[in-house]
Amino acid sequence: MKGLVFFDLDGTLLNNKSDVDPDVIELIETLKKNDYEPIIATGRTIFEIKHVMEKTGISSIISMNGQLGIYRGKEVFEKTMDVEVLKRLKEMALSRNEHVAFYNADRIGITGHNDTARKAYELIHEPVPAIDGSMYEKEKINMVLVLSETGDKEYVKAFPELSFIRNGPASMDIIPKGGSKAAGIKTFLETLKISGLPTYAFGDGYNDIEMFELVDYGIAMGNAREALKEKASYVTETNMNNGIEQGLKHYHLI
Repeated sequence: MKGLVFFDLDGTLLNNKSDVDPDVIELIETLKKNDYEPIIATGRTIFEIKHVMEKTGISSIISMNGQLGIYRGKEVFEKTMDVEVLKRLKEMALSRNEHVAFYNADRIGITGHNDTARKAYELIHEPVPAIDGSMYEKEKINMVLVLSETGDKEYVKAFPELSFIRNGPASMDIIPKGGSKAAGIKTFLETLKISGLPTYAFGDGYNDIEMFELVDYGIAMGNAREALKEKASYVTETNMNNGIEQGLKHYHLI
């Protein structure tokens, strides 16, 4: 293996319809032939992106903002959330007429449906999850979404033990304090005893900032947040204008 390349999904590896373009699939195949390991690094759960993994042939993933790591189809690590904290978070959200979505590798359960929840999932071209407000009592939970357009500061103040990442106008990703894609990648590399190889990452959002600080080369998409571009080693074209190809060629990975 010559190196590892981490890819965010929405706004990065995926097009604006949350699908993988045929030319991107070819790029991933070439990358693998050149002995580089492509790894998905996403806020999404495996349940949501099986079609992406199947189309691209990528079997390694840092999922749910660093809460679960898979290497070539085998679990490397998993981090879960405290049940009592989840109970309090649910109570606060419902008191604000907002909903919570519970995530693990197998499914998503939500406390209810409203316009904000529908808006959040429409933005990523996914159906609103089935209602299951007690999912956290029966199954391990890796990540939570609060479906909210406001209240960021109130949630942060109420839950100092959690990290809140606003990645869209209608939702916040929530994981334990200290968790991130970067933390997941670090655990991934340490557990597999991988060192001395160059690391690259493509991304576009706020939850990619720490990942860029960790890897050797951070490649921001042309459509990325300005805060991420400031952390990037290189700014490529947009996800809809051959940004992945340009970035890979810039570093002579393909």
